[in-house]
Amino acid sequence: MEEKSILKNQVLKILAFLTLPIFAMIIIIDCVLIYYSVAHPEIKENKDFYDTDMFIESYLGEVERKSSSLKDEVEEGYFIDEYGYWIDPAEENDRMPIYVQDGEYRIYYQTNHTKKKFIYLLINEETKIAYTNIQQTAKTNTLEKLKQEIITNNKYWSISNNQIQTNIDRLSEENIVRNEDLQEISEFSTNKQYYTAFDETVQNLDSTNDITLSRALYNQTQALYKYAYSTLAVSIILGAIELIYLIYSLGHVKNKEDIYLSWLDKIPLEILIGAYSLLFLVEAALLVICFSVVAVDVNLCVMLIMLVGYFSILSALCGAGTLLKRIKVHTFFKNSITYRILKWIVKKYKNVKNTISANKNLGGKIALYFIGMIAVSGILILVFGGFGILLDIVFWIWCYYKIMKEVDKFKQIHDATEKIYKGDTNIKLDESLYTGVLKELAVYINDIAGGFSNAIKESLKSERLKTELITNVSHDIKTPLTSIINYVDLLKQENIQNEKAKEYIEVLDNKSQRLKKLIEDLVEASKASSGNIKINKEVLNVKELLNQVTGEFEDKFNGRGLNIISKLPEETIYIKADSRYLYRVLENTYSNVAKYAEENTRVYIDCILEEENTVAIYVKNISKDELNISADELMQRFVRGDKSRNTEGSGLGLSIAKSLTELQDGTFNIYLDGDLFKVAIKFKRV
Repeated sequence: MEEKSILKNQVLKILAFLTLPIFAMIIIIDCVLIYYSVAHPEIKENKDFYDTDMFIESYLGEVERKSSSLKDEVEEGYFIDEYGYWIDPAEENDRMPIYVQDGEYRIYYQTNHTKKKFIYLLINEETKIAYTNIQQTAKTNTLEKLKQEIITNNKYWSISNNQIQTNIDRLSEENIVRNEDLQEISEFSTNKQYYTAFDETVQNLDSTNDITLSRALYNQTQALYKYAYSTLAVSIILGAIELIYLIYSLGHVKNKEDIYLSWLDKIPLEILIGAYSLLFLVEAALLVICFSVVAVDVNLCVMLIMLVGYFSILSALCGAGTLLKRIKVHTFFKNSITYRILKWIVKKYKNVKNTISANKNLGGKIALYFIGMIAVSGILILVFGGFGILLDIVFWIWCYYKIMKEVDKFKQIHDATEKIYKGDTNIKLDESLYTGVLKELAVYINDIAGGFSNAIKESLKSERLKTELITNVSHDIKTPLTSIINYVDLLKQENIQNEKAKEYIEVLDNKSQRLKKLIEDLVEASKASSGNIKINKEVLNVKELLNQVTGEFEDKFNGRGLNIISKLPEETIYIKADSRYLYRVLENTYSNVAKYAEENTRVYIDCILEEENTVAIYVKNISKDELNISADELMQRFVRGDKSRNTEGSGLGLSIAKSLTELQDGTFNIYLDGDLFKVAIKFKRV
């Protein structure tokens, strides 16, 4: 509570507010004094002004400036005053110097009769013209009298024919430092003479020379320098304390808990900035006027500068205070005309956007965004003028960044869709990262991926249960079937005379063997389709394997009058596969031909090396029955081309062959063309 009361103490705040500019000005003045003293070590050495380099530089600079009156390139009929300005007699009669003839020399006198602290006589021996700012009297109407008038001063300096005469020790030819001003004077002094002096007895501040101002600045700096470091340290400490206090107490008012906003804090930001800009221009103009007073009175000039500086810093504190208070209550940008305009535009934009969103018009949304971007660009140029072009560039870069972010989100959705298409259903997009139409797409894709994933899980589960059921049931059937087969064998060994009984026993034997084969095919088909088979690949000779299988089926083919026509390549061809299962694939294929081919026809067995390094095995024959079924159906389980089911096949041979081929990274396809039946088995060549 005590801390809050200190922050709300109005007297303390007013006192800190009024004294802080004083400390700021003391800090600025002390820094200038210290810098000026470092640049001119004579101040710390407490030397007299006339014994310093500052005096030498200002004196020679004054001589060099006055010497501009002796320029040879002056247009005829014009004159140059002591400031280096051309004077047109037709327009500036009040500034025209008067002249006196002294033998062959013409002496021009300044019309201003105010006595000068810095006096000079400048003689051009070529043009026989002399200039002086000494008042014309009977004692100064010749060159010799003017020279005597000058050298009677306690500080004079002259140069004639590159010979220097002076009673100022630091400006003597032995001691003078050859600076840039002296070099210019020496180069320009051919056929010219300079006689100059500094009259200390003149009390007024001569605004026409730099020596007086330099001396006043030197003396003021010398007087204040010894206090500069101590006052600087004290001012920094006290100023920092007051500044911190004002920052923390800003806006805290008695009997109010929240930050209090005055009328100044409620002025729109643009108006406030404009008003302060105008105020600073007025203050800058006042400072220029104050500096012009230095020629009249240095002390008065300093007082006026400090007064204007004080109120300038005070007004700057007011401006900084209201800006800081707006930042505290988060209204810095909100309390501006620009914000209100943009807020109105955004409100209208959202209304239109919601209307379009309700209709799900994507093209309309894009058009709306584009119109909004153009509108914002135009507003920035209208509000900020030329600076608005820079803001437009920044705005379009930001728009490009946002568009690229949306494109990246679209790419994420595209990649997720591609993965689902390729079978990867473990996709989960973060819906919170998307908005609008993209969010809807993300939701749909997540639902699709989840549905596919569940469907695949259910399918795998169903397939696994089916395989387990087939395996378990087959195992349960094989036990009694084995007993039946064994007892049939025992019956066949008995000496049974009844022919009918023998016939029955033969039927039992055939059917039990067929059932055994069916169960074995069923188990094998189940394992092959589920991939529950261990494949041991090795390099196989395709020609050798085809010749072996063809030889084993030769008797069966001959028994039905089937003529085998083999077309094998001359070169040896190798593939990589499991010999046992590849033999089973060929066995099932040949067995299918032996069962269902038309009798007394030809069977074609071809081995071809196709493009992309592929080995293709083709088995073709003519079916004895009409093939009123598709190739895909024919390769399904328990499906036979013989719809009557009179043959001994189980309908699993081709399905087993296809599954085993694919497990070995090959392909197994069937093609039907009328009664033509063709099997194509393909593997990569080694």
